[in-house]
Amino acid sequence: LPRPRGDYVYYTRSFEGKSYTVHCRAPRDATGQWDKTAQSPVLEGEQVVLDVNKLAEGKKYCSTGAIKTSPSHKLLAYSVDFTGDETCQFWVKDLESGETIDHDEKLDIYGSLVWGHDDSVLFYVTMDEAHRPHKVYKRIIGSDQPDELLFEEKDEMYWIHIFKSLDGKYFHIDSSSKETSEVHFLELGNPDAKLECVAKRRQKVLYEVEHRDGTWWIASNVGGTPNMSLLTAPAVANCEEQWKNLQSSDGTKLFDGGYQRSLSDVTTFKTHVVCSGREGGIPRVWIVALDGADVKSMEILKFDEEAHDVGLTSHFEFDTDKIVVAYDSMITPLSHIEINLDDTTSRTVLKEKAVPGYDKSLFACERTTVKARDGEEVPVSIVYRKDVMANRNGEPVPTHLYGYGSYGACMEASFSATRLTLLSRGMVYVIAHIRGGGEMGRQW
Repeated sequence: LPRPRGDYVYYTRSFEGKSYTVHCRAPRDATGQWDKTAQSPVLEGEQVVLDVNKLAEGKKYCSTGAIKTSPSHKLLAYSVDFTGDETCQFWVKDLESGETIDHDEKLDIYGSLVWGHDDSVLFYVTMDEAHRPHKVYKRIIGSDQPDELLFEEKDEMYWIHIFKSLDGKYFHIDSSSKETSEVHFLELGNPDAKLECVAKRRQKVLYEVEHRDGTWWIASNVGGTPNMSLLTAPAVANCEEQWKNLQSSDGTKLFDGGYQRSLSDVTTFKTHVVCSGREGGIPRVWIVALDGADVKSMEILKFDEEAHDVGLTSHFEFDTDKIVVAYDSMITPLSHIEINLDDTTSRTVLKEKAVPGYDKSLFACERTTVKARDGEEVPVSIVYRKDVMANRNGEPVPTHLYGYGSYGACMEASFSATRLTLLSRGMVYVIAHIRGGGEMGRQW
């Protein structure tokens, strides 16, 4: 699915008989009707950015980690594991000449790579003997000077994750255990900037940070809430005393960390903030419209089918008025839908997964709850052929009941082509979203 990023749209292709993907791009304004053959480009002006099949030639194993174009789109940084032990090396490639301009065959890294403010700086992570990502380095591309150790996590309970804010203003280092986290930030584009901490780690306090317009947008369980609250604070260091719950104009907390609504992800855009989470056991996406720093409204994306799965896809542009979500249900194959942030009823299906021979009109799905022995209502998703239920005449029907509850993993009401063989033979397929999963929030 081509997605815009600067002057280009980026996408991947796969070819019959080849084991790996091919990463491509085309000019943002490119047009063309792809004839679905391997020889023709998907869009006019298509350029191969990275052909993983060529990387894998002569190798017993090949798995790519990060694949990141530079801010100018002239360079490509990518990491690859050729051994299978989850240890990578990285290369920097000139996309105009195709030549490798930076590579150290003695440098083993974790898979993550993040560009700095421009094409001259690249951040990467190394691992300790236990394969725990624990050090973050800053590398000057094309320079002979030693890479700068920016951060080291010495506590063996914590792993490091690096990322850049969508607006490109900050580089972040997230150091987290299962129960506690701490985020540092570096202002990009400021040569005098030093690495600082958003909020010092506090036992059993988890938090994640995004940036927008001089404000940290924070998802955290601070205060011992069962789920994540949505808070804001000035984008300064050591701001934990300034965290405030985000409220609507009538003073209602949008995400209070309670049992009814869980928050899993926050994505900040220029005029909106998009929140992902769960409510009623179903994945949800909320659009928060902003007027400066004030909340104008919050709207949940609604779909026709009660039992479904939906999630925000990856986005690479801060200043946009459209988002793309991935949607499917127990009877609807996966589709990618573009939604206007100012008018969520304005939707365009960009891509639908083809399922040969499938007729959606023959099937139906529904959502209900079943009371457990302790009185708790457990969500249940059901899918079946319509004629099977219409002709049962009050008699029991063969049922396949599936349930898995562990590690907070959610068993979504999503589409499965392999399930169709059971349904076509007259079976009803049921998913019980039992406790141990995360369907009803972290407490579930």
